Amino acid sequence: MSETALLQIKRRFSDAYRARDYAACIRQASEGLQLAEASQDVASQTLMLVWLGESHWQRKETEPAVTALRRAAAAEPPADPGDVFNAISTLLSIAILERPLAEAKALIAQGLAHLERYDQQRSRHMLDLSEGDLAARRGDWQAALTHYREAYKHQQGDTGSPRFTLASYQIKLAEASFMLGDAEALSRWCSEINAAPKLVEGDRLRAEQARLLCYRAGIGEPAGARGGPAATARRVLCWLEEIDGHQADYARDAMQVLLREADWLSVETWLDYPGIGDTPLLHGDLYLARARYALGLPVHDPAWATATPSAEVVAHPAASRQASASASRQAGTASAPSNSLVEKTAPKACIKPWMKIGMKTRPNRPKTVNHVAKARDHLEAARAHYLDQQSWAVREDQRLETDHHRRLLDARLEQVDALHD
Repeated sequence: MSETALLQIKRRFSDAYRARDYAACIRQASEGLQLAEASQDVASQTLMLVWLGESHWQRKETEPAVTALRRAAAAEPPADPGDVFNAISTLLSIAILERPLAEAKALIAQGLAHLERYDQQRSRHMLDLSEGDLAARRGDWQAALTHYREAYKHQQGDTGSPRFTLASYQIKLAEASFMLGDAEALSRWCSEINAAPKLVEGDRLRAEQARLLCYRAGIGEPAGARGGPAATARRVLCWLEEIDGHQADYARDAMQVLLREADWLSVETWLDYPGIGDTPLLHGDLYLARARYALGLPVHDPAWATATPSAEVVAHPAASRQASASASRQAGTASAPSNSLVEKTAPKACIKPWMKIGMKTRPNRPKTVNHVAKARDHLEAARAHYLDQQSWAVREDQRLETDHHRRLLDARLEQVDALHD
């Protein structure tokens, strides 16, 4: 494959990738792969296979992604060891989300052996990050936090190969802090992400996600906040509407914030949007939030309410209480955003008619006993949805060899039972 042809394809692929036109990326990588195979250029073949697999994965086309990446992961010199490791890393990301636990563990072992073989231990932080993601998927957030800390600690020493941006590691630490009920650490990581260089568009999205996690935890004024909880959530959802790929975590956090704000219409609409509303528990969480609202109960985030504190929080309860009290005071004094502010902070193309309805002032909580019947209906709908997700929970628990998803459903059903009683 000639150097000129390779440079042209690299340029076109890079332009398409920045524009998130992954279909064009696939065309460019496929064209490059054909040229590389015709000239028996192993190094270029491997690179094009990595690009092809990554582009298919961004479009949620798992099988063609795995097919291309497996070829790249098995390549030998003169293939670039960095390209081979990137193939292993993306295969590992796919395995964590969709494949059996044994496959993910095998890829971690393959990645470690590859780094040792080519003396690239400085890139170990990328595997640390994936190990943290695997632990998180299994519900072991303390182990996830340990891996994320190692990744964050070691990534600064990797100066010889492409790596993720700083915010890519910090957002993982923020999420682990949220899941472990550590408001102080969550607020600190939100500040770190807000101050970090925004090298790619995703870094700005990560900063918004950190603020959403703070709002979910009741922290009313997280670093860099603009427009308040509901405006931030709608801004992120508008953003996600324009992005292809796996964005469920961002959407989940945004809609949980909207549930806290009693913006049912926005949540109902986004739940029907492909790629955004396919989080398994959110339909039930909507009914559960509406039931609490009908009963006049305080706002309640299902994940934050059932968070298991980390060892650090347990060891320093005074600091944790102080952070939680500060968060509660901030949440109590935060004001709802006005329509004009939301329209200024979100692109005009994103302001849908249903969103304008959702921007209206939050209604007063109902106080009559007639709403008890409505609450009961919402609770039954929540129960039905959670029960419908049992097959999903069993499937995920079997895949990841855990009982985490069953426990998630049980915790939700316990909340339904408590309110019903």
